[in-house]
Amino acid sequence: MQDANGVYMDTRVFTEIVDEVRDTANMCEFSEEPLSKISAWEGTNSGHYMNKILEQVYMLASMYRQEATETLPNGLFTLRDTLIEQDKIIAGSIDGQVITNGGRQ
Repeated sequence: MQDANGVYMDTRVFTEIVDEVRDTANMCEFSEEPLSKISAWEGTNSGHYMNKILEQVYMLASMYRQEATETLPNGLFTLRDTLIEQDKIIAGSIDGQVITNGGRQ
């Protein structure tokens, strides 16, 4: 059973998950077509208000997409690489001698 304070990571599976998150987020892009037609709404008060909301939605969607395709994967890969490096350091500091009831082997 896993210790509550322990970390186990299958780096291959972790990498596949992060790649899938990045690739899926990259595919989630709004068409620019609706933005090219918003001028038709400008003649009304509600249309002008809705245009501002639509422009904000597109700006935020673009920002979230960038975060999910670049910043998040980079952070998760840095975490993965740091854990791998720590594991190497810890493994290198372990003495390979086996101590039994009869002494060292």
